[in-house]
Amino acid sequence: MKIVQIALFFASVYGASAQTGCDGTEPEKWYPSGGSDWTNGFCKFERQCNGNYGAGFSTELACCQGQFGGQTSGVCLSNLPAPPTTSPTISGGLVDFWYPDYDTAWPDAGCLNTLPLPFNGNDRPTYDTQLDCCKAAYGGQSSGKCLSQLASPPTTSPTLSGGMAGFWYPDYETAWSDAGCKHEVPLPFS
Repeated sequence: MKIVQIALFFASVYGASAQTGCDGTEPEKWYPSGGSDWTNGFCKFERQCNGNYGAGFSTELACCQGQFGGQTSGVCLSNLPAPPTTSPTISGGLVDFWYPDYDTAWPDAGCLNTLPLPFNGNDRPTYDTQLDCCKAAYGGQSSGKCLSQLASPPTTSPTLSGGMAGFWYPDYETAWSDAGCKHEVPLPFS
């Protein structure tokens, strides 16, 4: 009886190897993780002989795309050495959106579009333009710091084209007998 059991054991161990051609020299490849559910699945670099997970992949990215394409959790892609992000970058270390600078005191803060991001996706609001960000996050800021960081910040004395004010005012700098009204900027008063 023991001899039959031993023979069955050796047949199952060595026989399976012989059937699949597994001799321990097979190349390592990327295979989907077999023990995880698909939502949390990932790829491992290993040697497999039994073909349970297919022929394997030459890269981790190819494995993720082939076995876990459409995985909304992003677990497989997050294990890549340089995983894709939900915030694509623009050259120069800038992103194509603006976010409030919560690391600076509110009166002194503005909006940023620099990398690395000091937050995780959806941890704080983002805006398409710097002006939208300033209006939403720093709307009541009396220091005007956020608005002053705009490429063309607003001024307290808006000007019209041609350097003329939108109204007329008395010319107090000229003698009364020669004075009249002016509409030039900058204004001589505040």
